[in-house]
Amino acid sequence: MSYLKSYKRLNRIMLDESFEPLISWGLRMALSGTLPIVWGLATGRLNDAVWITLTAEAISWVEMKGSFAWRVRTLLTGAALAIDFAILGTLTGLNIWLSVAGMFVVAYLSTLLKNIGDRASGLAICVYLLYIICNAYPEKNISDIEHRLILIAIGAIWPVFVGIFISLLMPAEEPFRRQIALIWRAISELVETISKSGNDKNARAASGELYVKENAVRSAIDNSYQFYRRMAHQVNEKDTSQYQLSLLRKAAGLVAVNVIAMGEEMEHIAVRELDEELRVKAATLFSALKEAVSRISVFVITLKPEEKLLAVSQINRLKKLTTLIASYSLPENEQQTRAINRILQLTGRTIKLMESAIQRMEHMGKDQPVYRSYSFLKTLFVLKPKYLLGSLRVLFNTSSFTTRYALRSAIAATIGLFIYKWFNVDHGYWIPFSVMIVIQPYFGATFQKAIDRVVGTVLGGIAGSLLLHLPAGLHIKEGILFLTFVLMVYFVRKQYAVAAFVITLNLVLLFNLEKEYNDSLMLTRAICTVGGALLAVVSGFALLPTWDKKWLPSHLADAVYSNYEYFVATFYSSTRVTQWTRYKRSVESKNSNVFDSFNRYMEEPGKEKSEIYYDLITCNVRITRDLNNIHLEQDEKKLAQTAYATPTQQVKIDECLTLFNAVLKQLPALNSAIKMDIREAGAATPFLLDETQMISLEKLAIELKALQDDLGK
Repeated sequence: MSYLKSYKRLNRIMLDESFEPLISWGLRMALSGTLPIVWGLATGRLNDAVWITLTAEAISWVEMKGSFAWRVRTLLTGAALAIDFAILGTLTGLNIWLSVAGMFVVAYLSTLLKNIGDRASGLAICVYLLYIICNAYPEKNISDIEHRLILIAIGAIWPVFVGIFISLLMPAEEPFRRQIALIWRAISELVETISKSGNDKNARAASGELYVKENAVRSAIDNSYQFYRRMAHQVNEKDTSQYQLSLLRKAAGLVAVNVIAMGEEMEHIAVRELDEELRVKAATLFSALKEAVSRISVFVITLKPEEKLLAVSQINRLKKLTTLIASYSLPENEQQTRAINRILQLTGRTIKLMESAIQRMEHMGKDQPVYRSYSFLKTLFVLKPKYLLGSLRVLFNTSSFTTRYALRSAIAATIGLFIYKWFNVDHGYWIPFSVMIVIQPYFGATFQKAIDRVVGTVLGGIAGSLLLHLPAGLHIKEGILFLTFVLMVYFVRKQYAVAAFVITLNLVLLFNLEKEYNDSLMLTRAICTVGGALLAVVSGFALLPTWDKKWLPSHLADAVYSNYEYFVATFYSSTRVTQWTRYKRSVESKNSNVFDSFNRYMEEPGKEKSEIYYDLITCNVRITRDLNNIHLEQDEKKLAQTAYATPTQQVKIDECLTLFNAVLKQLPALNSAIKMDIREAGAATPFLLDETQMISLEKLAIELKALQDDLGK
């Protein structure tokens, strides 16, 4: 039994690695960081090897998620930043005022990079880590500076070579497939949450968990667009793989909309009141749906025929279950019967989308390795100037929010460096280093990360210092150093306290491979880390603070107005909107932002919290869902484009517009800077609504009235 459990655990780890290759990332970092140490031990130049390893480690924090071209550009950018700021740190290290000025610039730029997201958070480490360490160990002689820079350049080139070599061996479309597979996996978790919602006594808790899972799906979709922006209609059909994968991503998004609509229908079903046999069949239906979606996610990333077979098997099982439930004697309660029939209808549509998803993967063909699919000419265009200019525009396209965060980080890190330099604190560079790691855009996140950082760092420092007792000849420290490279990457997204422990252990071993155990050094590191974390927390509270009590109303106003634009585009365009998912993505992203802001708001210090925001947010989310459902129904119809809404339907649509306009008049109270273009009734809706769409429209009118009342409060 224990053997079986171990096998399942190992299989689960390997499956997770397929979706998010953290172990592979850790091994890449370990390879980049350990081989220079081996060279240093073999040649007696361990001090030089440490500088090479430090630079390689910084660049290896750059996460390689996107296409081969994206990876090459990012790695080369990381190498360039590491060299540039290593030079800056080395040249300013002998003067306290130049060091402080340089720290301000470095911290400001690093924070802007971190704020961009996964694409550039690793680049931020290249900037501030190399600056801080090189500034702490400056060189006086030109020859020593040149020697240092040669070591840094070698340390920069080595991980770039390793990263490019590994990327050349990967299947060309694997990164895109992985992003899509993560969407399907998030949908499977959403299905599981919906299946449990009918059994939860706490409706609000169930609703909150549902929003969390819905946001996870939205985040997965948004992440895929960060690396692959082109939609299906923008991709050339001759580029078979990209075209089919774009359609596959679109299918995943539509499946998510259908699943969310099922969740809405579940709210109208009293599960405990259903006949036991029907309840079992319904539970099995959601179980089969979850398993089918999950198997598709695995098939998309692995391309294994057996996974395709399992996915098809679950889809066929789902078809049989829908037939069985449809033939079953449904409850006399009209509302519950309508909800069950609607769920069966949505399941049927989801089945078609899943079948088309599998066909997309078949049409895509075999995924060739990069070195076989990338021509030399195509590789030469990897470094187009437009990509650099585009990245610079994104970097410096700052809002007041990002500017405040960057200034807060810059001032806190600069104070930390000044304290270290002014009082000549031994190994005091850990103060600004801890500030840059701990400080986050929001106070709650900064406080939590400070706790994790302090606990992990203190324990890691103790463990590392004790390991320095080991005899150097056994090379156990070098072996543990290799292991820490893997573990710190593996845990950085899962348990930050553990990651902080391993990172500290790594740095202690790296800088002390030839040194003896020193109690005072361990204590100094611990004090500096605590001081840096405390400085980050205090700055988050007192220095240009970002409180969601202030930002939540603005986020809410943006989300409501985005829904308004979605509504107007749906009902008042001159022709039927075919690319409606563009509006859907925009409004759902803003709904996600306001929901995250609300969660942070509830965790902020202070007693006075208005929970009416929760009602406003959920009301706005339901409006989005109603609009989505109207478009889903429209996509199923084959009516001519000349069909317009009937006069009765148009009256209801215009009534909703009037209600929406009344809501918009209240938005300046939430965000005085919001710019709005208010539409008046007059144009006819360019499609005829069926019964299901009219029900969604009635629900939309109810939600608008509730939204107007709650905003008034």
